[in-house]
Amino acid sequence: MRQIARPAVLADMAVALLDARHPRVEPIWRTLEAAARPSYFLTWGWISTWLSALPAAALPRLAVISQGPTPVAACFLGRRRQLRHGVISSRGLHLNGTGIAGFDELCVEHNGVLCAPETACSLRTLTALLPADWDELMLPATDAGTFDPHDVSAAYQVHVDRAVSAPFVDLARVRATGDYLKLLGANTRSQIRRARKTVGPCALEVAGSADHAAAIYRELVALHTASWRERGEPGAFADPWFDRFHRRLIAERFAHGEIELLRLRAGGETIGCTYNLIANGRVLFYQSGLARFADAHIKPGYLCQAAAIEHAAASGHAIYDFLGGDARYKASLSTDATRLVWLRVQRRLARFAVEGQVVRWKRAYVAWKAARSTAAAD
Repeated sequence: MRQIARPAVLADMAVALLDARHPRVEPIWRTLEAAARPSYFLTWGWISTWLSALPAAALPRLAVISQGPTPVAACFLGRRRQLRHGVISSRGLHLNGTGIAGFDELCVEHNGVLCAPETACSLRTLTALLPADWDELMLPATDAGTFDPHDVSAAYQVHVDRAVSAPFVDLARVRATGDYLKLLGANTRSQIRRARKTVGPCALEVAGSADHAAAIYRELVALHTASWRERGEPGAFADPWFDRFHRRLIAERFAHGEIELLRLRAGGETIGCTYNLIANGRVLFYQSGLARFADAHIKPGYLCQAAAIEHAAASGHAIYDFLGGDARYKASLSTDATRLVWLRVQRRLARFAVEGQVVRWKRAYVAWKAARSTAAAD
């Protein structure tokens, strides 16, 4: 395969864009991954499955930043032209994504650029090195502090489109106390203990093979889908491509210790199933499927998460990560939290200035209407 972009040089650094299936892609990524020890979404296990699942037209390119002959940083960049509001044209680059909603519903979090030790890739460096054929650079779900929004040249402006809490459990604290529930608030602790008493003795089933994992996954999907359909929504697994991706990920990566499927049962009945991703001491809670109970005191989500967290602590992992989101259960069951931010780097173009002003006017109008409605109600 061919290298498809000539390097651009900044001091002693250069960037080259490679086809996603170029033979150099895997060794470069694996080398940097081994040094960076990233979250599972930036491991070769996830990345290789993602690249294999994408159609050729949607494949991103690998941006490789080198010092001399040595790659020191890399990320995938999807390219997508967009027409917003019917008039605002934008050539977008998407960090470790495609820019196509149907494929990016995988929801990569703790996103970033893989860097060698003692190497940092700032927004200033990245924007200076990349070829100039883009208008916006999207950096979704990066850890707060990874990129300084103010560290760009005057030719760019950075928008924080979204910011959410990313709760997690410090598993060392669980092991130190010997009782995970002692780390929780009194109300949450009471609810879990009452639910355990109501359902009786629980047994946590841990998938021991890819086939076993696939069986638990199928039940998880069925429970998840049924629950969401009761609410009038299709659920996360309604898209066949999304479902095929995860079936493939489980089949190909379970043997590498990267995939965890758990099923919690009581009295022979399933309470719920949990799907986790594991890398570098971090267990990422990705999805679950929960049974429905008439008794409101049975909290299947709390029961499944508590069992999964206790299992993760006993397995010697460092972090149980709920990923991003402000759901109440995540805050209730966590011991700590970080922040995830969605950044957008824009060139200072007139059409974006006009778009920004229109958006501000719309927000002001909506706020004004809401204030009038509140005043009328009073």
